[in-house]
Amino acid sequence: MPLKQEIVAALGETELLLPERIAHSLIANDQVKYYFALLQTARSNANRPRVPAVDLKAERLASQIPDEFLDDVVAGAKKDRGSGYRLAHSAEILRRIRAGIEDMLACLPEAERNAFAKRIGSLALPRVEHGVIGGEEIDAMTSGDREGGDSFHLVVMDAHRAINQLQAATATETLAGADVHGLSQGSRSLVSAFMEGLNRTAPLKFNHPGLGTTATEHAGRVLIQNDIGTTDAHVLVVRIEGSTVTLTYTDIHRARLKFFQSLFSEFDVKWEGMEPRTSGKLAEGSYLLTTATYRAADRRALERYLSHLGSRIVFLIDWNRMRKRLRAFVGKERAIEILTWAAEKDHGHRGLLEIGGEVALAEAVEYAAGERLRYGDRLDNLIGEENACKFLCNAMRAASAGLLARRSRRAILDEIKADLKGYFESAGLAIFDIAARHAACGYDLAATMRETLERIGSAKHEESTAKFAARAVRWEAAADQLLNEARDDIKRFGRPASLVDCLEYADDAIDELEEAASVLDLLALVPTEGAPLPELRRLADLALGSAQEFVKCVECAAPITRTDVRDDLDDFLQALERLISLEHQADEQIRLLRRELVANRSDHRALYLLHQLSRSLETATDAYAHAGQALRTYLMEEVIA
Repeated sequence: MPLKQEIVAALGETELLLPERIAHSLIANDQVKYYFALLQTARSNANRPRVPAVDLKAERLASQIPDEFLDDVVAGAKKDRGSGYRLAHSAEILRRIRAGIEDMLACLPEAERNAFAKRIGSLALPRVEHGVIGGEEIDAMTSGDREGGDSFHLVVMDAHRAINQLQAATATETLAGADVHGLSQGSRSLVSAFMEGLNRTAPLKFNHPGLGTTATEHAGRVLIQNDIGTTDAHVLVVRIEGSTVTLTYTDIHRARLKFFQSLFSEFDVKWEGMEPRTSGKLAEGSYLLTTATYRAADRRALERYLSHLGSRIVFLIDWNRMRKRLRAFVGKERAIEILTWAAEKDHGHRGLLEIGGEVALAEAVEYAAGERLRYGDRLDNLIGEENACKFLCNAMRAASAGLLARRSRRAILDEIKADLKGYFESAGLAIFDIAARHAACGYDLAATMRETLERIGSAKHEESTAKFAARAVRWEAAADQLLNEARDDIKRFGRPASLVDCLEYADDAIDELEEAASVLDLLALVPTEGAPLPELRRLADLALGSAQEFVKCVECAAPITRTDVRDDLDDFLQALERLISLEHQADEQIRLLRRELVANRSDHRALYLLHQLSRSLETATDAYAHAGQALRTYLMEEVIA
């Protein structure tokens, strides 16, 4: 003990030594946990060797252990006969674990020390025979599973909690909500920066316990601890030395650990380690540990990072609980994306849990879906993955903002329900988005057909028809893909058969137009002097007009959801009337063209191709008329009726 501490103790003012003892105990806690991690990682590497092996150097340095020989323990670990493991320095590591636990307990009151000593007395450290330790003994010593019985690891976890409570109870002052011991002026600003971020987002935990913070300084090194929540193995320790911040974070959920790491993308943080600490299989009671190192360029950057770090902790509380709830509505990856968005926007997820979580969301789905809801339907299947994610993000925002504004739970739920209702109405129109893109393929095909016909007989007509035929194939393929999407949408939402008929008739029209394009490509290869091309172009005009009127039909039909949408309904009926009229005109035009073909004495090949081409164009106009009639059936019988 340094002379100053001996003098203080001799004067009987031992309480003045308490902050120093607590600091020593917390350092010992770090070191014991490092040795636990070293044994577990060495055992894991012996079972499944990795190249290069994890050396835990960053964790060693963060724990203030100078011995570099420990960095070779993991790589040198070997399986021995039976269930044993040959580990270098194994006896020394166990000795240090025992000594470290004793150092941890030194700051506690006598009654607590005795209670912990009694627990330790009932436990036995693994036996070491010729450098070999039993695997089951390592597991028993480092287990965090309380149902499996007491262990050295549980003693360390409970002692750590007792030290934190002692530190909070004996703090010399409170700084921005943190219980602190003997901070220098320079260190105070660092702790204040951390607490500024923590306090900014702390209200988002609402009624959940947690986020208690303690801080102390020892030998120029600032130590900040936050209790996060109530889980034993969920620990966050921050060490600041000079311009370097070392963060040690433990978690029982790998997905949450990765999520936490993702929140620091704007900072140059080096993350090391993420290995299970009890066995190769992560289970409840086990935990993962990672170390993050950030080296700030200057004081301002250091304080900015500490503030950001403090502000992210609240988003860890109940994270896994919310992730599981979201998976009833969207997929696993999407659930994490939503939680990440909520953290990045400083909305968080605790508010949604406060107003009912998945129960509140289920009520909203039942309200918005109505009769369309069937047992087992997931939200992303009902309104689409993107819309489901947007809604869930909005629900988190609404819940947090509403609770912070002291709005009633009912008012918040009503807002969420109304928002989801809008998505269901939009989803009801999704089929028309597909239909509009499908109709656009037909219009582009018919318009290019008409332009290409004008070039027949010109110097470059062979090149233009070949290009058009190739483009027509691509348009037809795109239309087929859209038809498949429409069928999936119709099946998913249980839409009426008349919509299927509409899309399939429209697809038949596109097939005929693509067939006409292939024939037109052949027509460019034969003489067409004297052939009745003007009559064919007139028929192509009618096919183009049909494609255009069908586009209008789809656009007018999309917003018709109530009988009072008179303007849209009138426009639809007018477009349908023109569509039917064009089909009749096409019938007359093809009869006229046939008479011209019979009377014409042009090349017989050209006459044959003109006949095939005209038949495809007329059939396309007929298919568009049928598509329009099917759409009318849907509106009159399924929507307006």
